[in-house]
Amino acid sequence: MGTQPDLSPKSLDKVRPDFIDHRRYTSAEFARLEMERIWTATWHWACREEEIPAIGDYFVYDIGDQSVILVRTATDRVEAFHNVCPHRGRRLLEGTGKINKFHCVFHAWQWDLSGNNIRVLDREQWQGCPDMTDEDVALARVHVDSWAGFLFINMSDDPEPFDKYIQPAPGDLDFLRMEDMRYCWHKAVKVKCNWKVAQEAFMESYHVWGTHPQFLQYNDDKNFSSAQGRHGKHHWVYELPPGSPSRRLGKPPLSVDETRDNYATLQNVFADQLGLGNGDGQFTARSLNAAEEAVRALPEGTPMDKAMEVGFFAMKEAAEADGAYMPMIPMEQLDTIGHDWNIFPNLSVVWGADGTLIFRGRPDPDDPFNPDAAILDMISLLHFGKGKAPGKKTDHIDNWRQQKELIPKLLQQDLGNVEEVQRGMHSIGLRGLRPNPVQEVQISHFHEVINSYLFGEGGREYDE
Repeated sequence: MGTQPDLSPKSLDKVRPDFIDHRRYTSAEFARLEMERIWTATWHWACREEEIPAIGDYFVYDIGDQSVILVRTATDRVEAFHNVCPHRGRRLLEGTGKINKFHCVFHAWQWDLSGNNIRVLDREQWQGCPDMTDEDVALARVHVDSWAGFLFINMSDDPEPFDKYIQPAPGDLDFLRMEDMRYCWHKAVKVKCNWKVAQEAFMESYHVWGTHPQFLQYNDDKNFSSAQGRHGKHHWVYELPPGSPSRRLGKPPLSVDETRDNYATLQNVFADQLGLGNGDGQFTARSLNAAEEAVRALPEGTPMDKAMEVGFFAMKEAAEADGAYMPMIPMEQLDTIGHDWNIFPNLSVVWGADGTLIFRGRPDPDDPFNPDAAILDMISLLHFGKGKAPGKKTDHIDNWRQQKELIPKLLQQDLGNVEEVQRGMHSIGLRGLRPNPVQEVQISHFHEVINSYLFGEGGREYDE
């Protein structure tokens, strides 16, 4: 009888710029180790500040088999606690809401908003029992910090400093002022794939030719990827101006006027493919409409650099007329800022002009150690005029193929990929994944950082 292969998590640690062991996506033991050493040990985002704006507002964040309550305890303070009663282990809350104290409906214990116990029913009956101090019956605290309107939690006792963890993302992304953006839409989609497969779908643009060919007639798809601390980003290389067809199509070069017309049409394509409702998605429909109208009004012969400038300032004027912010990208950052960031482990920022798409893959709380099950959060954040944000409404989607009308067209293509990728990961004919060492650096680096948490020094080498 032959020797069985070693499928322990440590045996699956092989990662190179051009190789990843595919069993990392299908091993239940690997998923359990991720829960123990990543999700309960690293910083990851739980909710947005706007979801708990007033004192007493709370948000329950579920990931895998863990649950954390974030609650606003002051106008400038949010605290977080494990969602569990220290008496008999009942979960305390679910969803979102408002409280003036925590209350366990099982045996009526209570805590103030800062987690201090204010009632143990018949507490005198524990008189003389060890480990029944006020601290012992307080709610178990979770570390919380914030950046760009995102609230991050860390369940470890001694977390690495958040301000080191998040670097160098703020230097590139703070100009967006995401803290001032508000939810346009949020889709929480159950997907039959590993959380990493879901996350990686938004960490590269190598797939545009195969998955989103409808964009190729409007935009060249040359790009590259790079590691950024424990995070990563990828860049579009605009050797040809927007509006130029991809060089892959082998078409003769367009004239200046044809390119400009194509660029105007591209604004409609963004609204149609990445937007919902009137076209809000990665950009506001307000900006896309303004840019298209301004560019189409230009006289023949207007060069593309002038057309792009006119389009941008039309967006800016429309935003300011609406009382909204429009980011100005510093010229010195334009070539280095990156167009798509992944903040380790699972916050993907795919920004537009006055908005951004956000993607988050996480283990399914209903099936926490199943490597073939995840929740994919797909979110549009936009800069609205004062009082014009629609307020958050989450669509919980159990079967996306039966609810396609709730999902932008381009993202439906991505969803189709991730589930078929996961099925392929189980093939006995697969000998490992072969990421592109130029365009998919984010993905191989992502797995190197995962290894640092699972088998190394908990990511601390990336703080240097």
